[in-house]
Amino acid sequence: MKRFAMILAPVALATAATAADMPVVEDADASGNWSMAELQTVWTDLTEDGFKAIDTNADGAVDAAELKTAWDNGVLKPVEG
Repeated sequence: MKRFAMILAPVALATAATAADMPVVEDADASGNWSMAELQTVWTDLTEDGFKAIDTNADGAVDAAELKTAWDNGVLKPVEG
């Protein structure tokens, strides 16, 4: 069991580090989700097609689950600066 935990520990740490690296995106209108304009304050090169790829339920807004999925899958990348 100890050996199993030692093998999984780096995976858990890598996952936590990746999630921690995601920038904070302000929800300027306090709607509980993000518009394309709100996401563009962080990812300035985000296009309409990119936004549509993130907005998987096509409701015109990105919720927390969609944002996390896009980050985890590399659709959204770390920003320089």
